[in-house]
Amino acid sequence: MNDTDDALLGYFDTAADGFGARLRAVPDASWENSTPCSAWNVRQLVKHMIQGSRVYSALLRGGGSAEFMANLDQEDAPGDDLVAVYREAVAECRAAFHATGALDRVVDYPFGPVPGRQLLGLYVVDAVTHTWDLARAVRLDERLDTRAVRWVLGNVEWIYQDVSESPLVDGDRYYGRPQRTPTPDAAPAQDRLLRLMGRTP
Repeated sequence: MNDTDDALLGYFDTAADGFGARLRAVPDASWENSTPCSAWNVRQLVKHMIQGSRVYSALLRGGGSAEFMANLDQEDAPGDDLVAVYREAVAECRAAFHATGALDRVVDYPFGPVPGRQLLGLYVVDAVTHTWDLARAVRLDERLDTRAVRWVLGNVEWIYQDVSESPLVDGDRYYGRPQRTPTPDAAPAQDRLLRLMGRTP
């Protein structure tokens, strides 16, 4: 991974804003729609993203893995306006990643200690993947940011280095099991990423 810190922080913005754009377009009647994450409907997926932003912030500020796992899938996210709550959670997470020394700090990620830069990569994968999930669930534009997709594909081994729960080792706690059927090299980058994350484009 040879990106500058500014470039990495830019991928955070791209990923978080991509999910936020789809979230703002969710029709009122679609919150109970099922998603490609079989355990979650649309509302639960959004709450997962809110909690994810909050616990990443906590990790960057010295929180531990036990706190991460306890809070990640809380059933309730305070407030009824999930668009506003998501925006606030992302702003908090963005500030935590921008804090002095945050990208160098080793955090107690539950699947293995990682530096802040790698944690940012994990956030980007989560946000990009779930942006597609949300778009598919409510029939919005499924096209992901091309640069972000190619960045994830080009850095996936670094992103998941020493992380025990990973599509590289067939882990499927938060994503579907990777599709190991051959995907042509000429296939669109988005399709290759989605198949790696257990999705069917």
